[in-house]
Amino acid sequence: MRKYWYQQNLRFLQTVLRAVDIVNYDAKDVVEYMKKANANVLVVNAGGVMDFFDNPLDMAKPNPFMKNGQDILKDVCEEIHRNGLHVIVRVDFRGVEETRYNLHPDWFAKDIHGHPKLSRYATETFYTPCYLSPYVNEHGEEFVRYLMNRWPLDGIWENSVSFGGGICYCDRCRARYHRDIGKELPVLDENNTSRNSFLAHDYDEYRDWKAVCADEHLERIRKVTKAFGEDKAYSAEIFEIYNSTMIRYCSIGHRNAQKSFDYLISCVFIDACYHGTMPQGHAYHTINNAGSTIRFSRALMHEKQPVICTGGNGTRFRYICAPVIETREWLWEIASIGGGVWNCYFNGHYPAATLDRRAAFSEKDAYTFMAENSDVLSDSIPVMDVGLFYSYPNLMAFGDTDMNKDRFRRHFEGVERVLNEHHIPYGFVLGGEFFSVESLRGVKTLILPNAGILTENEQQVIRDYVRNGGGLVATFETSLYNEDGTRREDYALADLLGVHYDGETCSFDNDHYLKIRKPDSPVLACIQNSEVMMNGGATALCKAENPEEEIAGFLPVILNQPPEYAWIPEMDSPYAGIIAREYGKGRVVYFASPTDAQCYINGHEDFTEVLACAIDYTSGRDYSLFTNAYRSVHVNLIRNAETEGQTEYVVSLINLTGTQQRPVKEIVPVGPQTVCVPLKGHRLAGCRILWGEAAVSCQDGTAVITVDRLEEFASVQLTMT
Repeated sequence: MRKYWYQQNLRFLQTVLRAVDIVNYDAKDVVEYMKKANANVLVVNAGGVMDFFDNPLDMAKPNPFMKNGQDILKDVCEEIHRNGLHVIVRVDFRGVEETRYNLHPDWFAKDIHGHPKLSRYATETFYTPCYLSPYVNEHGEEFVRYLMNRWPLDGIWENSVSFGGGICYCDRCRARYHRDIGKELPVLDENNTSRNSFLAHDYDEYRDWKAVCADEHLERIRKVTKAFGEDKAYSAEIFEIYNSTMIRYCSIGHRNAQKSFDYLISCVFIDACYHGTMPQGHAYHTINNAGSTIRFSRALMHEKQPVICTGGNGTRFRYICAPVIETREWLWEIASIGGGVWNCYFNGHYPAATLDRRAAFSEKDAYTFMAENSDVLSDSIPVMDVGLFYSYPNLMAFGDTDMNKDRFRRHFEGVERVLNEHHIPYGFVLGGEFFSVESLRGVKTLILPNAGILTENEQQVIRDYVRNGGGLVATFETSLYNEDGTRREDYALADLLGVHYDGETCSFDNDHYLKIRKPDSPVLACIQNSEVMMNGGATALCKAENPEEEIAGFLPVILNQPPEYAWIPEMDSPYAGIIAREYGKGRVVYFASPTDAQCYINGHEDFTEVLACAIDYTSGRDYSLFTNAYRSVHVNLIRNAETEGQTEYVVSLINLTGTQQRPVKEIVPVGPQTVCVPLKGHRLAGCRILWGEAAVSCQDGTAVITVDRLEEFASVQLTMT
């Protein structure tokens, strides 16, 4: 079947040009950089905020530095296509200055008082649109149509598409909401129409309606783009998978992208803040975050190419390069899981012609690996022995940009830490209408990271999956909430988890422990010579249905000061801490505490190693690979879409061994590292070294990969029949 260019591995270069960057812009130099770096798509400014072309439309905003007759889009298209590459243009309809606003004041968003909604930037105040605005729709369509008609562009990239945060009270929104919902628009406190007020209130019905409006806008711009050929690509700006703020405030997220984008792009920068309060010392995303987002994108829609918009310079200090060595590791994580990269810069003509050139060509090795192996990477999906259950209702109910309040992201990142350190292949399983026993095919253990909200269908699928031999690990308040977010009297999965809720969730910071009741349990195999273990964060107070299945019990607080009084008379309580049990043919482990989140927050072995043992116990350690690799080496396993009679696998090792603190400033080579892939009745028909140096042999029904000295990255392709 024929593939369009955007259906293959993508390696972008974008420089978000400042106005002054049009001066002496040389398309030949830009393309020469792309060729040396092995990029295959250029993203260049067109306009909206400011036009980098001669725009005849009445809402034009010409670049004051553009010379008469200058046409950088013509120059770029000629150079790009002459070299067999592709070019898309950035359009940005986030808003206009007062002069343009006065041309069509009825085109823009209004607050509850009928005043224009404003976005205040460092040097400009913009009048902002909403999703129903003629500025982003009728004008946006005309804008894109003009660009596509005039130049042989390969597609459109719509930046800042999250229009009209909060509630818009313009006449169009009022009329459309009344028509669709039969109600007036909800009203915020007139004395507090701020972002925080909107986020703090229950406006789910409005958000759902607004998401429909967002879909309609995206589809309008997509259709205009596609009118020029199916080979023309459309995408827009979507943020990373654990951030609920844009969904709450702007009703836009990956579900919109799933419907309208030709490739699934997520903006995930190494040094991007969480748009909220962050714990001290967490100025950077977890280093596997971009790779995790690729996993998520493949779960969302595996046939579309997943791409991470990241950058050789960051988002908070846009004139300075991102940490160079860590950037390389970040890119290897993306490449190893079969993703594409969108290298985004915020000043200059290209990375070797900007103020800070230290990161120039930092993407070259990863891009070269992707280019040389695009055939196997383009259609790859993660091998998933362990599935992480992810649902939007839980993200919306429990996600919080204040990381001290979050009850979603930290749970996932804690589990991911354990899976990466123990080299267990994993991916995401999405909840919702498509969640089924079939979607769990091949998954040895399903993890429910504080999955408080589960629909009746999700509950039944999970029961059937475990009853038929699947493993389950569940944490904290899993199944303890109704679909509307209200707390239940008991767990919906009480029969499966083996516990009953006692009506209270106890939160705490320190001085809490679990009493070990079954020291011989395989879930506690990592704890020796101790009668207690650490407990952190909170506990859902619950009682075991069968006391024999309780392997650790909750203890009341033991205050640590003064030392003479740091004890309690009875080291016991009626409440369960950890349950391990069988259910049908499957096994279940339930943690009454947020053990997964504590793997991220605290990291003590009482959390990380016990969680790893729980995964081993429920899965039967029936993994697709085994390795002696250090914990600081991530091992990823992906498989290409099956061809008749054979399957292609790629095993990759990313070396993160180096300095203790983030960002990583030094990589220490390690070796030897061995990875064993059980053939399970298949035959090893061939192998190919994709990157680095490695040896492959077949021993006792196992493909054995040995890397004597691992520098940054090594990758091997295995063909099995």
